[in-house]
Amino acid sequence: MAQFKQWALEYVLADDEPVQLQLTKKAAKEIEDSRASSTVVGNWAASVHQWMTLTHSNDDDQMEDEDERVNGDIVSRAKALGFLAGTLEALDKTILRPDQVQRLIGFFGAMFSYDHKAGITASAKALRQLYSMKNFKPEMGIKVLEDVSKLKEDFRLQTAVTRLELYELFLSLVEDPAVSSELQHKYGSSCGFALDLLQLCSSERDPRNLMIWFKIIRRLLTEFSPSPEVTEEIFKAFSAYFPISLRSSATPIGITAEDLKEAVRNCFSSHQRVAPFAFPFLMQKLDQGDAVTVAVKVDILRTIKACIEEYENPQASVVPYIKKIWGSLKYEVRNGEVKESIDATIEVLRAIARKLDGSKTHKHEVTLLKNYIDLVFGDCKDDLSNPTYTKQAGLLLLTVVTASIKAYVFYNASFIDIIRQNLRQPKSPTHTRDLLLLVNSILKTRIELFKNRKVGHPDDEEQLRSEPRTHLVSLFHDVYLPIWTGKASESDSKESDVLKQVALGLGLLVSQQALDTKGEVSLLCSGAICFEICNLLTVTLVKPLTLSSNDNQSQDATLEDDVVLALRTIVMSYTDGYGHILKPARKEIQKRDWTGPSEYSLEALKILLSRLAFIGCSEIPTQVKSDTEPEHPYSPLRHYDAWLRTLVYLFPLSAQSLTANSYIISSLHASVIWFRDACEARYGTGALAQYSNSDKNWLAEFEQLPGTFFSQAEGQSILPDEVASSFGEDDPETYLQFLRLSLFIVRGFYKGANSEAPWSEQTLVQLAQTAALVVRSLDEKLQVSCNLAREAFSLFKTSEDKPCASPLSGLLTVGILQGLHPGAMTELYQPGGVAEKFICDTSDLGSSPRASDIKAAVGAIYSNKYPAGPAASEEYQTLKRGLEFWTNYIKNAVRSSDIDSGSFHSFTNVAMHTVAGAVARQEKFVLDLIPILHEAAASPSPKGEIVARSMGILVQPNSEVLNKESHANIKRFYKQWAYNFLVRPLYDLARPGSDKDPKATARYSIMILSVVKNCPFTVYQDDLESLLRLLVTALSNKNDDSVLSEEAAQAQVIAALEILVDILANEPSALKGFLKEIISGTTKVYQESTTSNKTLHKTLTTCRKLSLQVLGALPKTFEERYLLSFSRPTQRMLASACGDPVRKVREAARSARANWAKVV
Repeated sequence: MAQFKQWALEYVLADDEPVQLQLTKKAAKEIEDSRASSTVVGNWAASVHQWMTLTHSNDDDQMEDEDERVNGDIVSRAKALGFLAGTLEALDKTILRPDQVQRLIGFFGAMFSYDHKAGITASAKALRQLYSMKNFKPEMGIKVLEDVSKLKEDFRLQTAVTRLELYELFLSLVEDPAVSSELQHKYGSSCGFALDLLQLCSSERDPRNLMIWFKIIRRLLTEFSPSPEVTEEIFKAFSAYFPISLRSSATPIGITAEDLKEAVRNCFSSHQRVAPFAFPFLMQKLDQGDAVTVAVKVDILRTIKACIEEYENPQASVVPYIKKIWGSLKYEVRNGEVKESIDATIEVLRAIARKLDGSKTHKHEVTLLKNYIDLVFGDCKDDLSNPTYTKQAGLLLLTVVTASIKAYVFYNASFIDIIRQNLRQPKSPTHTRDLLLLVNSILKTRIELFKNRKVGHPDDEEQLRSEPRTHLVSLFHDVYLPIWTGKASESDSKESDVLKQVALGLGLLVSQQALDTKGEVSLLCSGAICFEICNLLTVTLVKPLTLSSNDNQSQDATLEDDVVLALRTIVMSYTDGYGHILKPARKEIQKRDWTGPSEYSLEALKILLSRLAFIGCSEIPTQVKSDTEPEHPYSPLRHYDAWLRTLVYLFPLSAQSLTANSYIISSLHASVIWFRDACEARYGTGALAQYSNSDKNWLAEFEQLPGTFFSQAEGQSILPDEVASSFGEDDPETYLQFLRLSLFIVRGFYKGANSEAPWSEQTLVQLAQTAALVVRSLDEKLQVSCNLAREAFSLFKTSEDKPCASPLSGLLTVGILQGLHPGAMTELYQPGGVAEKFICDTSDLGSSPRASDIKAAVGAIYSNKYPAGPAASEEYQTLKRGLEFWTNYIKNAVRSSDIDSGSFHSFTNVAMHTVAGAVARQEKFVLDLIPILHEAAASPSPKGEIVARSMGILVQPNSEVLNKESHANIKRFYKQWAYNFLVRPLYDLARPGSDKDPKATARYSIMILSVVKNCPFTVYQDDLESLLRLLVTALSNKNDDSVLSEEAAQAQVIAALEILVDILANEPSALKGFLKEIISGTTKVYQESTTSNKTLHKTLTTCRKLSLQVLGALPKTFEERYLLSFSRPTQRMLASACGDPVRKVREAARSARANWAKVV
């Protein structure tokens, strides 16, 4: 006894929770060690007796301290009860006997009768622990509820935390099946305990507590059987909160207004017994007119929808209120203007139809659904003839008719018949458009219903097998064709809107599928109708190509876009349709003379080819039966195959029109992208992994084909029918065969490519990009088995093919190389091989402006994709020789007078990109080359400037050829690595001094700035102080011709300004000590860049814009006191800059002026 009293006293006196926890654990262990003997448990409970009775003093000297003593006793008593509650929490839940649990419940329950100030929180916690005891009996739950209910009005006076303890206790009890059964047995339908709870909790306002209270209410309605009178009282309790909101609070509570709304909504929808109170209440709220805000109206509608969906026995719970609901809701759509409330209303009306139809397992009597739809039809069908209400009435009818398969089968024919009647005598083009939109919506929804026919009840599929279809098939000749024929020649925008709906409707009509009596799926329309629709829309597709630029001005381009979408929809189901589109399009293209086409003709050709590629290649077609025999067996690649054959057939259009020819190859590139994306969408990005071990040599298979196979007769498939039909639309092999087919086409065009017409540079670029796209999609083993590394230089040509001798052939080489995995390039590093010879050959660099760019790209790939291996290997030594060749070449060429600056630019471009590829992979050997590059850049020769300005390439390689998608080896921190060795040692050398060569320091500065501008801020932030000195110097010495050429000076200034912009965005405080120099420097840059110089016009414009951006950012970054002394002269300069001849510079000047105007 004394031990428990001591622990209780220490607990009361302690304020540290860990100490209190240890004390309760000691007490719990003592009880457990005694096996919960009555004596020990009694002593433990009696240990807090001294705090249970208030002691009043009769000493007159102490009367004035009475209130303080009483308050102190309250706190101590609360702590003492907390000691008991904490002990119960730590106690083994199996140790107490039922009689002990009963007595403890009586003890703590008594606290709710006379101790409303001190013991409630601890007593509530203790009761929750006692409920979790193994020997807690269901009848004890009744005792707990009865005791707690004695709080009555004092419940609301408790703190929110205390009430939360009690709410969680209530919820635990009503969720316990045994306690619930005992409560139901004792109270029956009168639910006296529920009425006590309602009286207790009716004034709750705390969000956390409300969330639990609403759960309790829902439980009372669903798990008990209250009488209608009690149900009404419960309904009043939660409906009083509707609509509920949440005041904003500075302290996050983790509960949102939506959480509270959902909790109240769950009470409304908890049980069908609430229906007689819920629907009248909600409808009365809804019918308050303008007094209801949009948010509240949406809340009401969502609550009605929840009730409809959750209530069982709709004949009793929903049907009696349908007329009232419909009578109010129809005006929300008919006269409504707010989209949110209209959408919520539509959801309610759809929910009624689906509820009356039934569920996946049970269908209701069909008259329930029919009576509801007849009600809607009766009020809406006449409105379809009124253009003002056509959309609204159609939306209401569409909602209920398409809510379920049963509703659709029963009513779609009559709905379409009403629309058809109104289309015979439309009031206006807009009326026609709205009616067609309804027809299209019916067709679109039918597709969704058909697709999901197996998800619902088995009767749904049976309904579709027997549905009437004649009225759907006749839509083409009775509705769409007459309207199209009558309005196709009209150019009015309203008529064009009608035609758009016709086009989209035709696409949806052809896509309709039907079930026969055996359950097999086929197209709804006959092959003849599908063929006619394709021809009708194809005329519009190719029409721009048949017109002159003047004739086509009246055509609506958006109509053509809708026709394209319709045709794409058609050919996905009607697979013969793509051939019917390609044939007239191909003939129309070939009819024209492409020897000297106009700009309009070229643009029309480009658009037509891109649209044809999109129609056939942006999705994988579906296999659906038709009533006509298909021209070829179904294949997922059928459209793609036909399109490739068309491109081969069309190329070249003319030896003179190189642009037209480039559009052919451009559309090939687009089609590969479209179909690749379609494959990834259907099969996933990892679909090719299962074929990753394939060692087939596709190129060897291609070589077995006849030499004329690539240019074979029109209409023949590239893939044999037996191969094309061996895999289905859901088979990932489609992706693999797509790549195989694409590689075959790329190979064919490569073999035919040469340096003469019809091959232009643009055409070769497009072909190379296509090759890169195909090659990079192949896995490494397949690239090796096809020996693509070798083919990158042979271009798939044999001795019988005409060679492509132009330096531009390197574009094709780049196309293959950039897509290769490093492991597939091993062969290229053989000593003296074709790759080494190509890299180290300088003879052709001056023959074409693009020659150096091509060789630079090849060099970057070559040095980056070296497969890791021992440093002593021949392959690694070959790589080293290539890098050493170019660095030494630059070192020697800097001093040579035999090489002009233009050629030297080309050499430097190649050298830097070649080294950059190795830098990106952090090749350690590069560290040996850096001193050579530093020496070349510091050379007093003018060529040293070129090297210095080009150093930035080392940390900014060509991202088009070196990127992760193309399997390049790019280390995450390679720029940091390069900066440490390439730039950091140069800061001291770049600092001006009397004992230093000004040209050398200037070039070191150029090197630093050219690299830094291509690095993220985090790379150079540790060297900001040294860097800022260089930036200020670069801005102030812009026109020092004795040190730098004008071109180099301008490049240095641009780099300095770009770096300043980056610093301002990341760590502007570093500029505080340099504000005077930066403001004067940028002002000077702007003023000196206003001179007219046609050669440097673009560079000077960039200087002016960047200088104004830096100036404009300063007032937004620094306090006025730092800038006030510079305000007036700066504002004068900016006022002048607002008249700059270049628009983008003027915009920057106006923005900067507005910022500086605030510095006063």
